[in-house]
Amino acid sequence: MTEKPSLRAYLKNYAAGSIPREEMLATVAAWDFEEEIWDELVIEPTHQDNTFSVLRGGVLQGRITQDEFEEIMRRRGAYGA
Repeated sequence: MTEKPSLRAYLKNYAAGSIPREEMLATVAAWDFEEEIWDELVIEPTHQDNTFSVLRGGVLQGRITQDEFEEIMRRRGAYGA
């Protein structure tokens, strides 16, 4: 079984300057996001690494800008054309 790449680690590498902006935008726009698991009975985080919450958290943590987030979502078709 092949383990999925980590979106969190990818965004950290981008923020560190290891990945060019256009490459990051294209890669993350095509990312295989997982459906987030929500369980009201689970207090601890699920530690999922490939969800939209991780992407949104990248903005809050300063790893990507709000404009980059919006461009990724636009490329995914989330904002329409």
